[in-house]
Amino acid sequence: MFVLVRHAHAGEKKKWDGPDADRPLSPLGHDQAHGLVAALRGIEIATLFSSPTTRCRQTLLPLAEAVGLRVADHPLLAPDATPDELFALLHGPEADGAAFCTHGEILNALAEFARSRGAPDAPPSGATAKGGVWFVDCGAGPPPTLRYLAPIPAG
Repeated sequence: MFVLVRHAHAGEKKKWDGPDADRPLSPLGHDQAHGLVAALRGIEIATLFSSPTTRCRQTLLPLAEAVGLRVADHPLLAPDATPDELFALLHGPEADGAAFCTHGEILNALAEFARSRGAPDAPPSGATAKGGVWFVDCGAGPPPTLRYLAPIPAG
């Protein structure tokens, strides 16, 4: 089993003056990131992979603290990554027990790629809210079992 996370809320791109890769989480995003800890309570997480963007890393930091892991950047989670290589990674042994934080466009492309490969239960485009989580259990299939959890604000 592995977890796919869309980065938490990071505010509007248009209002950010710096490079988009450096855009941080908003106060709502920080609440969503802390809510991720509660959302994943009881799920065994062995590895944390993040897009090499600030907002993705910040989304996983509260979870990393809670489970005593470090966040490792992974280029296949970047906003311009191709879904076929990521799809292959997610079907390998490295994915088991991992949480992957990426971007909405990557999750959409990954879902479309999965549908084109015969996975009818892949989520529809735009189905993952910022801070949302997909639980993917490949051990129950094929096809894998998918379960979506909307963002849980901390509190």
